[in-house]
Amino acid sequence: MAEEEPLYYMRPGHVIAAATVLSAIDIFVVGLRFWARKVMKQPLRADDWLMLPATLLTVGIGICQLYGVSQKALGYRTVIPDGFQGNPFELVTPQLRLKSQLEWTFFLMLPIATGCMKASFLFFYIRVFATQERSAINKFLKAFIVFIVVWAVAFFFGMFFECGRNFWAIWNSQVEFRAHCSSNTKLILALCITDFIADVFIICIPIPLVLRLQLSPRKKLGVCSLFLLGSGTVIASIVRFVLMAGSYLGSVNITNDSILGTTACLYWGMVECGIGMLAACLPTIQFLFRKWIWEPVLLSTKSIFSSQSTQATRISWADGSHQASIHVQQTFRVSYDQVHDSSSRSISPNNLPNVSNERLVRESYPMQDKCVRTVA
Repeated sequence: MAEEEPLYYMRPGHVIAAATVLSAIDIFVVGLRFWARKVMKQPLRADDWLMLPATLLTVGIGICQLYGVSQKALGYRTVIPDGFQGNPFELVTPQLRLKSQLEWTFFLMLPIATGCMKASFLFFYIRVFATQERSAINKFLKAFIVFIVVWAVAFFFGMFFECGRNFWAIWNSQVEFRAHCSSNTKLILALCITDFIADVFIICIPIPLVLRLQLSPRKKLGVCSLFLLGSGTVIASIVRFVLMAGSYLGSVNITNDSILGTTACLYWGMVECGIGMLAACLPTIQFLFRKWIWEPVLLSTKSIFSSQSTQATRISWADGSHQASIHVQQTFRVSYDQVHDSSSRSISPNNLPNVSNERLVRESYPMQDKCVRTVA
């Protein structure tokens, strides 16, 4: 019986692409965030500094994925040694041992990485919306930050001691792991559920605050859309929760291979962290895009259309050739008699008499010597 083709997020190419691309994007946007603060002459605060550990941990998750794929401990099917006739769950190979070590390391980094991102969001809300120290929204956001810190630390130590002091069981056979780490399933499901709920709350917090601002409906929609970009993390956390809950509870069986199942978990965890980093930095770095990309393009477009609507002065060269020249137009008043004067002297604004019957005359001053001046 032929084996089914694994889903795309279990394949080595997609795992490598997610790890490298998202890590590079996150490093880039965090660098832009610090640069934006410098350009805007704003002080660096907790919402900015929290991006540094979040970036390091997100890149660390990507490195775990790349190393696992390089050693065929992620993205590949489990290799059964030739002649093995026992229970597959009692099998211990270097491939399975490394898979278990990478999975344990991933669940240690995930709550701290997502916790730093969630706290960064909340500190940014304090910077923008909670201008008064004793306001209700300020107290609520600070209480939420305390909850996120406790949440991240609790799950970190919970994952660290998921097998008590029997650390050897973490990278042993499935039978030994289940015997000494019975609370692992409940702990992971609790992490997925609380992570999802916290993301939903954090994304929804700024919407009523933005709607209360004195802005036009179009600007309110734009600001809310910017904050709602973080919903990508919610989608990724939902997918990861469904896959892991279905795998543990048996309702969704994406694969019978433990290595491919772990690959799917790490893939969506990387997607969640990568998108979360981008969403956390976008409200800050959008200033740079508006200043150096959107505004120059808009000004250039206006300049093109305004130059087309302006009537250009016609220049004729004495030798009949056509050559580009830069000329300045000035409008001034001269007397009617001076316009019909037969003298060949040039008209300039410095030698105009004050007489009646004046009219406006335009003269062109080219940057070339061969230009024949025409007074109209």
